[in-house]
Amino acid sequence: MASGIFSVSSSGFKYGQTNFATRRSSRASVAQITHDGDTVSVSTDANLGIRFLGIDTPEISFDFPGKRGFLGLNNPAWTEFFTGPDLEKKTKSLNPALKAHLNSVIGDGTDIAENHYRHAVNGKENLKKEIEDDMIAAGKTKDDFLFFQAYAYEFLESYGRLLCYLRPHRDNFEGETPATSAIDYNIRQLAGGFATPYFIFPNVDPFLRISNPLDKKIISPEGFWKFMTKASKLKGARDAVKGARNRMVGIYNPADPIKLLPMELRSIARGSKPNRPVIDLGKPGVNQILDPELYFTIENVEDRFYLPSMFTDYFELAGWEIVKI
Repeated sequence: MASGIFSVSSSGFKYGQTNFATRRSSRASVAQITHDGDTVSVSTDANLGIRFLGIDTPEISFDFPGKRGFLGLNNPAWTEFFTGPDLEKKTKSLNPALKAHLNSVIGDGTDIAENHYRHAVNGKENLKKEIEDDMIAAGKTKDDFLFFQAYAYEFLESYGRLLCYLRPHRDNFEGETPATSAIDYNIRQLAGGFATPYFIFPNVDPFLRISNPLDKKIISPEGFWKFMTKASKLKGARDAVKGARNRMVGIYNPADPIKLLPMELRSIARGSKPNRPVIDLGKPGVNQILDPELYFTIENVEDRFYLPSMFTDYFELAGWEIVKI
């Protein structure tokens, strides 16, 4: 049975559960919820997951290699994995250059899992504090605090979670919304060094309307770079990352920087290769798309702009050069 309004089975089937819509304080009648022959109004008492758009935080837990089920990164089994022979088995199919890069990061593997877990806990605790501070500023409790979601092109990701920018709803506040509360939690996590950026086309910016992600006005090199100049939310996110790195906070703290990016940890644990080609936003005007295993050659994480592999052929037809390994 579905546990939320959106759920996804192991085979990728998306499903969910809802209730009759409400009218005032009670459930509406069948006649009230049927607007016409192909529309009904529903509500939900089920939980709904939200995945923050454009960011990626360290994993508190993840599927342990070779076993089903999540295991906390603070579990000694993860240290055994990163210091033992199973690591080589999971990375043997990687391109030698990428494998060498990851090996240089992992080293003897003794602190990889604990390092990741420390930063994961910091990210979780900061998000909790940000929400709690907003509730205090609004004078609201968990029973009446409202969130505001801003969606991009895709609003539902592969695990059945809403994909969006999230911040407090202005209706929480009497009068003007406090300045800090008007900032998305996505940006706050990036600015504090609690998250890495993870920009994936076509979810560029919730305030830029994309009706057709394959429109040549968007995916041709000239059109793409022109479009990027209009993506203010994307620029704000990239600036937040630069600021965190310059201040050397969070995952950029030189005393304890994050070692494996979240996407790298997931890829290694699964024994899979990176599968999203990447554009270097730090080189505007260049018409090159890098092979997924070349992402690490783009030095700054905020300059990595990923493409789902399904779009690559269309970008190439529109004038992009695919740089293979």
